[in-house]
Amino acid sequence: MSFIPSNLATGIGSLPHKDPLKAVKIAWENFEEIPFWPQLPKRSFKENMCIQFSEGLPGLIIDEEKEKIYFNTSDSFISHLETFYEKALADDLEYFKISPDYSQGFYAFLDELKDRRPQFIKGQVTGPVTFGLTITDKDGKSSLYNQDLAEVITKILSLKARWQIKRLGEFSSSLIIFIDEPYLTSLGSAYLSLKKEEVKNSLNEVIEAIKQSGSISGIHCCGNTDWSFLTETKVDIISFDAYNFGETITLYPQHLKRFLQRGGCLAWGIVPASAKISEEDKESLIKKLKERMGSLESSGIEKKVLLSSSLITPSCGVGSLPEELAERIMTVTKEVSQIMRGQT
Repeated sequence: MSFIPSNLATGIGSLPHKDPLKAVKIAWENFEEIPFWPQLPKRSFKENMCIQFSEGLPGLIIDEEKEKIYFNTSDSFISHLETFYEKALADDLEYFKISPDYSQGFYAFLDELKDRRPQFIKGQVTGPVTFGLTITDKDGKSSLYNQDLAEVITKILSLKARWQIKRLGEFSSSLIIFIDEPYLTSLGSAYLSLKKEEVKNSLNEVIEAIKQSGSISGIHCCGNTDWSFLTETKVDIISFDAYNFGETITLYPQHLKRFLQRGGCLAWGIVPASAKISEEDKESLIKKLKERMGSLESSGIEKKVLLSSSLITPSCGVGSLPEELAERIMTVTKEVSQIMRGQT
């Protein structure tokens, strides 16, 4: 699907609200062209970015009281694993749904869609690297390093993305699904000992599931990483923290040029998803954005290409912030987008 965002705006995913109706209202008020369904981690432990996409995983133990989640690969794990693959091979997407108990924001968003028809709709799913490093086995070892668990995680995240696409697709054929991968900041470090090719294969499996369902794929990383690596995946959009790490992406001009030439887009997280927003306004952030873009222009990427292939977003999700601060971040993101759109 061809995607020319031309500085439209959207959100990353999480909001701090406990009331799903209020959260959905915020998403629609500020991102009318590309609204997103809100993740609400303060509402419930089950709306944590990993737990929210965990239903259906074999051997998974969720202890809400202690707020712990881990795999138990003893006892009946094999039989649960067999059931998992039977459902996956049967393409039983409903078995892998995100239920209301795990995402009030998603279902409130679906209700709102009954009366609206936005230009695009954005959803999100946690990425396999972040999920696999966060959720451990019963001995405390990251599940990413257990081949059986790593394969299951990648498979279920692909299925969760496809289930979203099926539900959201009832209201629009123009869908965007971001893969949230904050732990890609560990790429190339001792903390993430997997080879890059293994990481790429895992990401591409989720990306291909999204794209084969007719949707646009994105990867969001809110820290510094090897951006050249992401340009070599099959992803359509690279979403990055342009406010704090904007200069790091300019270190890869040739990789970015090839990425944009093949139709890739950049989601500039120029609005700080933190208390730093109190030090900024739309004018100061536009100045910063133009400086970041200018660095890429000076390296040979045409201005018109950058402007047409850019999205405007907050630098990260805002689920841990006070509601008032989060709402200001959403509003400023909309304002920056409106001004930048007038320049394309």
